[in-house]
Parts: sequence; C-alpha cells; structure tokens
Amino acid sequence: MNGAHLAVEKVSHTYRRGRQQALSEIDIEVNPGEALALVGRSGCGKSTLLHIMSGLIAPTDGKVWIDGMKVEEPSPSWVVMFQQPSLYPWMTVAQNVALGLRFTGRSGEIASRVPEMLKLVELSDYADRNVQDLSGGQQQRVALARSLAPSPEILFLDEPFSALDAFTRGSLQRDVRRIAKEFGITLVLVTHDLAEAVTMAERAVVLSANPGRIRDIVPIELENRDDLRTPEYAKARGRLAAAYENAAGLGLAPVAEPDAGDADSPRQHSSALPAAR
Repeated sequence: MNGAHLAVEKVSHTYRRGRQQALSEIDIEVNPGEALALVGRSGCGKSTLLHIMSGLIAPTDGKVWIDGMKVEEPSPSWVVMFQQPSLYPWMTVAQNVALGLRFTGRSGEIASRVPEMLKLVELSDYADRNVQDLSGGQQQRVALARSLAPSPEILFLDEPFSALDAFTRGSLQRDVRRIAKEFGITLVLVTHDLAEAVTMAERAVVLSANPGRIRDIVPIELENRDDLRTPEYAKARGRLAAAYENAAGLGLAPVAEPDAGDADSPRQHSSALPAAR
C-alpha cells in the first residue's frame, strides 16, 4: 500500500451560527505516503480543515479529492484520531480494536488482524484487559490499533497526543510515523506543538487566522527524526517557528528567503493545485 493522494481545491468555510468565515481559498496537495502537518495559532481553522478533508464537515465552497474521488462523507479508507481515544469502557482492549472491522463488515478478519495490530502497538499482553485499567498513553495505543485495523490509506490526527506526558507523547509520535512509513499510510496532522510537527511531518502548512489562510508551506528535511539535539533539527524547528510567528503576526523572526530555483521552496509549494487526478 502506498497511501492515498489528497487534494484540497479552493476550500472555504463559514459556520452558519457564527457567520464568521473560518477558512478562505485553501489549496493543498498531499502526495501518497507523505506526512503533512497543519500548524497555526488557536482559531486559525486547523481542525476545521482536517474535518473537511476527512469528510466530517462539508465545506461551504471548494472540493476535496482523495485518489480522484470527491470527499462527501467519512470512509473506512481514511480514519481520524482525536484528542480523546473514545474507547468503549466496558469492552476489552481486543474488543475495542475489533470495532473498525465489525463496522466495515470484515468480522472474519478479527481473529488474525487484531493480534497483529496489538503487536504493532506493543499491547499484545493487554488483549484481555479492560480499557479502563490502562494509562492514557496505552488507551491512545488502543485507539491507534483500532484505526489501523481496517488498513486505511490516510490517517488524520487531530492532536491525539496533546494530553499525554512528554515521554509518552514522544514515544507515540515516533511509533505512528514508523508505522505510517512501514505501511505507506498518508498522514495529516493538526498540532500546536512545533516540535511534534518537525518530528512527524515532511512539510508543514502554516495557517494565519480570521479567516484561516495558508501563510506559508515549510519543507522539513531531516535524516534522523529520533534525535532532537542535532543542528539539522534545530534549523528545521527554527525555520518553522519563524513562519509560525509571522503567520501569527508576532514578527519575532524573519523567514529565510529560499533560492529562486529551490524546488522545495515554500513559494513553489503554495501555488494553486492542478485538477484532481
């Protein structure tokens, strides 16, 4: 599996009750197997955009395409992980992991698929435990296993690690990225944490607010994402921080101007999308 291609085409959104435009003219392309982060200050529309991408919300204007198919509703081919694991507390770990397969009519795969997923998230010894007995990090691993069981092509992450301690959060960040690379899953991540964006993503879309617009697209090129003490990591984080500050109107640091011929220039990536495949 190589993951899915995602295209966001001229998406704008206005909430009916607030009558305030949340997003304006968003164009993004995510390549199969790529990891993309959506970053920006609170209220810039990151989660709204993620929910539109995944079919949970219909945009006021514009379209979203996944592998050439217009997104109009959720699908088992793409899965959203939220801040809370949303597990059924009266079920065991294995029963919770099996839910995605049951809901998609694939109950015949449960006996083989669930143990495979539990091994992948390092919870094999907890299969028969009640989820209420697990730590927060373990519960998110159960949610991750449940999300991966139906073999999605895209995994949308809406700050699922934000409530965890730093050690557990870092462990899950590395594991999710490793699993996504191993299985070729496309990742789209919403985060306030710039370190998390640098650790997990290959590009970061930086949004400004009122309404949410793309202010910059920052490439993140690191050979080693497990060591946060390297000069390469510091440089990548500094570049993203500068873009974040400029988008937020803080103006604390300038964004380095890329060479005109740099194929990875944010200016090169922020052009309007071609028609979906």
